[in-house]
Amino acid sequence: MAAAGGADDQEECGPLVFQRGKKLNDEYYIVSVRDNAETTVVKFSAYELESSETFDLSYSYADFDSLFKSHPDLVNPSNKEGRYDWVVDRLDFTADTSGHKRLILANEPTLDDESPDGQSKGAAKQVPKDRLSYAERTRLRAEAEKLEEKRAANIALKSEKNRKTFVAELQEKRKLEELKVASRRQRINEERAERRERAEMQKRIAEEKRKRYEENDKKREERITTLEGERKARDNAAIRDVINEAKERKMLLSAKLEDARHRKVEEEKKHAAQMAATREAQDKVEGKRDARIAERTERLKVAEREYLDLRQRQIEEIAAEKNLKEEKKREYLRERAAHRAAQLRQKHDKIESWEKLEDHRTQANLTKENARNMLMLDHIENLRRKYQQDQAAADARKQASLDDRQEREKREADEVAKENRKKSDLEQRRHRNIATREALREQKNQQYCDKIRDMKTTESLRLKEHVTLMETARAKTRDERQRDRQARSEQELAAATVNAQREENIRRRERERDMNFAKRVKDMKDDERQNELEMEAKKIQRRIQEREAAVKFQEEQQQKRRQLAVLDQQREQMIRERAKERNKREQDRFKAGEEGVAPEGAAAVAGDAAPN
Repeated sequence: MAAAGGADDQEECGPLVFQRGKKLNDEYYIVSVRDNAETTVVKFSAYELESSETFDLSYSYADFDSLFKSHPDLVNPSNKEGRYDWVVDRLDFTADTSGHKRLILANEPTLDDESPDGQSKGAAKQVPKDRLSYAERTRLRAEAEKLEEKRAANIALKSEKNRKTFVAELQEKRKLEELKVASRRQRINEERAERRERAEMQKRIAEEKRKRYEENDKKREERITTLEGERKARDNAAIRDVINEAKERKMLLSAKLEDARHRKVEEEKKHAAQMAATREAQDKVEGKRDARIAERTERLKVAEREYLDLRQRQIEEIAAEKNLKEEKKREYLRERAAHRAAQLRQKHDKIESWEKLEDHRTQANLTKENARNMLMLDHIENLRRKYQQDQAAADARKQASLDDRQEREKREADEVAKENRKKSDLEQRRHRNIATREALREQKNQQYCDKIRDMKTTESLRLKEHVTLMETARAKTRDERQRDRQARSEQELAAATVNAQREENIRRRERERDMNFAKRVKDMKDDERQNELEMEAKKIQRRIQEREAAVKFQEEQQQKRRQLAVLDQQREQMIRERAKERNKREQDRFKAGEEGVAPEGAAAVAGDAAPN
């Protein structure tokens, strides 16, 4: 439990939930009860009409509930008015150490001061009802007259005091109204300043958001430009790599073909050298044979004379042996001729098989080269197809990103509009609640004033001056209220006009901003479309160049194939001519060998017979 004295801000103490008048120590007080749900505090305020002082007594929810534990009727928290009446009935004042009054809660109800009417009624009740004497009736009549005079004097005194109290109350109420109007005006100005600051803050936030969007768009455009440049560089590098790889393969194939030609030429040269060496060895053998034949001829000439002497004796034997030897020699020559012919055939077969292997290898190399070229074309076509697919996927992702960004911006705009509508609804609801509470408070104040006024009017019907004063004060209050109401309506009209103009300016600026944003978006789309058209034109031009290069490459390959076919035909023609020449030479040499066998055999026979 805590008690405090002083005047605090009524708005901070919570809404007014109960109000009642009370008289304590010959002073009139207006007791107000405020319930602040945020701080969980119930506050009782006693406003003194004479001195305009306010005394407060505050309870927390727990302490306030603990006051009614011993009261079964007030234990239920829903009986708020009964609880407030119970507390107000027990309010009282006490003096603290410094001599100031302090509002407290008494243990018993504090009744209002007894009025003269109550005393007269008590005295009247003490009159006995039995039969009275004349003296007693005279005495009682005199006392009754004195009581009437005293009662009239008390009534006049109380009426004057009530009049002064009512005038003071009216003045205090006027001051309260003025303070309320000033407070309300100050609160309206503060709320207006707060709304203005909020609007400026929203404008700054929108401007910052717009700048951030522009910066993000610039960064995104720069990033897109960088990515496109990198993609172009990668594509150019990949194309250059493919071209360089094709060139390297072509150069490698040319080098391999050149090496194969060189090897073939060297092998032909080596074969020609071997054939020349064979011919030279055969020529040397022929020379040695001729030399030996010449020597043998000389020996035969020398031995011929000796042979002629013996020829006649041995003619028959020689003839028989000669026939036998001739037969053996023929058999031997046939065997030698057959063996040489077999060797020649084997040699020719080896040469033909080697030539066939060379032809097969050359044909295989050409087939591999053709297959490699087709694979390279397929690879280039696959790369082109993959690039087109990647480009289509990138375009799809770009379109999806653009759609997502538009959807997100639309959703954000809807959220902002929804938030603005919600704020406007809350603002309208707040104004309606404020107006309702003000009307309720005004109605309660009016009811209380009407109640006090009715009480004063019933007590002072015979006082015309008081009635005149009350009429004058009422008319003045009415005029003041009328003027305040008119001034308030003019202020509200001006505020509504300013708000409408501000809203119109805000809508116009938002419309201009939306138009500018739509124009920028349209320009961006036009630029993107133009860039896409330029890129598509470049792609088409590059495809045409690639097709022309492919056609040119195929024509070159066909030209090379025709040249290789012509070279193959020439080589085969030369091989056939060489084979014919070789066969002719072999036949000539075979014929020459058969013709030279007979003299050689005769010389050998003569050499064998000479010693005999």
